[in-house]
Amino acid sequence: MHGTENLELLDRQLSFIARNAENYLKRKKIIFNLEANDENQTIPCGALEKKIKLLDLMRSLPYYQPSNEMLKAQATEFTDNDLIVANTVFAEYLATRNLEFYNVCSVMQTLLTIEDLSNLQKYAQLIQENVAVQRVSKLKYKISLRNTRINAEEVVATNIDEVVLVPKSSLIASPLPKQLVLALFPHPHEGLPLKDPMRRHVASVEQVSRTTVHIRFSRGNCPKEEDLLGQHFYVIIRSKRTPIRYMYRALQLLQESPLVRRYLFPFPSWLTQMVEKSWIHIDKRANLPSWMEVKPLPQPAPSAAVFLLNSSIYSNMEQLQAVQRIVAGPSLQGPYILFGPPGTGKTTTIVEAILQLRLQQPRSRILVTAGSNSACDTIALKLCEYIHSNERLREHFAKQEQPKPDHQLIRVFSRSVHQKGLKSVPALLLKNSNCSKNIYEHFGVSHILKYGITVATLCTVGRLVTDKLGEHNFFSHIFIDEAGASTEPEALIGIIGIKQKSDCHVILSGDHKQLGAVIKSNRAASLGLSKSLMERLLGLDCYKMDENGNYDRTLQTRLRRNYRSHPQIVRLFNDLYYNGELISEAPAADVNLAANWSLLPNPNFPIIFQATHGVTQREQTSTSSYNHLEAQVLCWYVKRLINDGLGKRRKVSQEDIGIVAPYTAQGNLITKLLQKQGHRNVEVGSVETYQGREKPIILASLVKSFANMGFMRNPRRVNVLLSRAKALLILVGNPVTLRHHRDFKLIIKECKKQGTYLFKEKNSQQRPEFLADVEEEDSDDDSSNALEDYELTPWYARMPQNISVTLDKLETRLMESMAKLSIQNHLDQNSNYLKAGPTNITKLKL
Repeated sequence: MHGTENLELLDRQLSFIARNAENYLKRKKIIFNLEANDENQTIPCGALEKKIKLLDLMRSLPYYQPSNEMLKAQATEFTDNDLIVANTVFAEYLATRNLEFYNVCSVMQTLLTIEDLSNLQKYAQLIQENVAVQRVSKLKYKISLRNTRINAEEVVATNIDEVVLVPKSSLIASPLPKQLVLALFPHPHEGLPLKDPMRRHVASVEQVSRTTVHIRFSRGNCPKEEDLLGQHFYVIIRSKRTPIRYMYRALQLLQESPLVRRYLFPFPSWLTQMVEKSWIHIDKRANLPSWMEVKPLPQPAPSAAVFLLNSSIYSNMEQLQAVQRIVAGPSLQGPYILFGPPGTGKTTTIVEAILQLRLQQPRSRILVTAGSNSACDTIALKLCEYIHSNERLREHFAKQEQPKPDHQLIRVFSRSVHQKGLKSVPALLLKNSNCSKNIYEHFGVSHILKYGITVATLCTVGRLVTDKLGEHNFFSHIFIDEAGASTEPEALIGIIGIKQKSDCHVILSGDHKQLGAVIKSNRAASLGLSKSLMERLLGLDCYKMDENGNYDRTLQTRLRRNYRSHPQIVRLFNDLYYNGELISEAPAADVNLAANWSLLPNPNFPIIFQATHGVTQREQTSTSSYNHLEAQVLCWYVKRLINDGLGKRRKVSQEDIGIVAPYTAQGNLITKLLQKQGHRNVEVGSVETYQGREKPIILASLVKSFANMGFMRNPRRVNVLLSRAKALLILVGNPVTLRHHRDFKLIIKECKKQGTYLFKEKNSQQRPEFLADVEEEDSDDDSSNALEDYELTPWYARMPQNISVTLDKLETRLMESMAKLSIQNHLDQNSNYLKAGPTNITKLKL
């Protein structure tokens, strides 16, 4: 065994040692002997050839068609046996579930392909035959969708996806493949001359409904009107798959970048210490390349003395420590992690660190990226505010030759963001963007090289890599925000092709205990795709915290002080998800707003659980759920808050209130009801909408009543739900259903203890109506987050005996109950109470 195989073997052995530390620490000496010979004296690929290969990969973005093996595995829903056919690396991964230096690229490509094919399958089901095209206006047409079980609105993305019109002559010459997902990839006939009868015409999706798709051709690419209206087409709706193609390429580049791979898979400190003490001997005759060497831990640089722009950080030991460490230079062993639970000032810390780098290291060039535009905008706006208003910064930047004072920061928007509209973008941020002239300007690498700070989404960074950004070794620091909400391949887009040198630092910030990435394939999620790079790193020995709360501060900082919420709200999610490590330090004047509210039974506990026994229903055209009674109760609370205020003349504006509705249908219903009562400015959004945000008052409708809880079982969703409110949190839901979830059980118990559990009258004879379990909309639930086996037990079999519903002979009468019970009658009983605005909500016959 020689050359590369020898090196791969050595790395496997070292990784094995790291996983079995306790056994190997018992030994005083571990010897790896590699036979010296000419074949392992040099790296198989010359440095020049390797650089050329990497650059070629960066400059291209292939379509990455799935292999025949993966297409076959899709037919059986990716069983273990099908996934390990001719894939011994994945077979080993399935046995150990350990992601390692040597298997990460192969394993992640397999998981990414599962996710990719699962999404492509939905588009394949939208393929239509014998479709007529109707003209709407110049360059614009529409087509009708028939005979499809897929709701196009839930799959197709406007201004991003494409429609391909396939004429019969093209279909005769080149029939659609048996595996329809392969028809979603570009076809040679799309490049034929415009007048060729076999030309496949491609247009962009401009608007989509369940039954109709509006398309638009680009100028110079639109066929003659008579050619479109005079025949019928096969219609293919497809995704460009740009984000996932960037991920595939990042994995390819990672395979060719062992130095970066070692950085992302750092050895534990105990192993490097053993090397230092000569407990492990590596035969020097092997002449290992730098990426295979187990080096002693670098000595931590002294903390940098910083003159802070935000003086409040001086009083927060963890924030100050993080800023000092980032400026002084984190460990070169692996990425630096800033773990920021809700309200702990993560963004404040990151902004300060970035500005201090630009102050103290004028040659620094910083990339700030995240998976979402909102996360990028939040940091970019705060940076812009400092740069444009802080005298110290202005004076410092005025003295520099490069970059110029007006080129300190650029927010690079994508074309799709511009097409959606920039009205919600703050003027200051827009001024410092590639859309500053209210038109989209394509910023290439030559533009980026002129700026000190670049802010762009991960997907846009992927585009810049294609534009040869990686050739310049430009950035000294890469900040990836909301890193816990991105899959590992997604995070790699922001690293691979950008980090070319060992002294380019990667800083990951976020909270892996809040919402993770949205994975559409449950199979891919359960196999590990849902775990972020940040979460995987925090599970390694070198990032772990010991029983005394100590950790390697050259590799991470854990923020603890919450400045957002009332101490009792903090205590709730702190006990549930953060092991009691958080410290509540929000100013009392900001979070005690509800202490005098007449409807709050306990002024010291601003959390209400309103027990509401409504009925969960579904829209006919989707799997989205809604609960009309919960929506009515929630809107009644909004009316009382706005009309009456919080007592002692403390008014409540519509903008002070945020409503969390975990299902789209419930959000739409609540929005309509609020509009009817004149409250159009109360924001209604999903759990995802509110991640990273806050409101003084949060109300949440939990929707599920006598039904499977669906994706609300996920504790990360519950964590986000609980941690958005600053001063008042009102939860509206069915306690009979929710008490079977371990987290909601604790919440209900605590509200009962504090006297803020509001419930219906006793002795009600209302019978529950049950909703059959179906696949939930937008479910990104990981099987590892599922509850215990009782989730498989029917809800009616688990109901407590002390609830005020009729349960006798329930199993035999279930179907009758579902068929005959009229929810409208139940709502009518409550209409008078709702109109009158009862002084005691417990009078509602819920």
